[in-house]
Amino acid sequence: MSGLSIKRRVAIIVTLLVGSVGLTACGYKAPLYIPTPEQKQKLQEREARIEARKAKAAAEKKAKRDAVSDVNAAADHPVHHADSNAVP
Repeated sequence: MSGLSIKRRVAIIVTLLVGSVGLTACGYKAPLYIPTPEQKQKLQEREARIEARKAKAAAEKKAKRDAVSDVNAAADHPVHHADSNAVP
């Protein structure tokens, strides 16, 4: 055999896999550099625009849901007019 036991090979493989997964996760949560004040401002403006779009979409979704529920409520409780029984 090659001199390495199976347990040792497994330990090396697991260590390499864990290390590679750990390295691939770098940079996903935050940039790997210190941004300049101008870059920070641009990032904050971008995040504000994204939040505004999300808030607008949520408001539109709520308005649409409220409109549908109003229509459904009106369909469940029809309005009766005084002359609705009149024959034309």
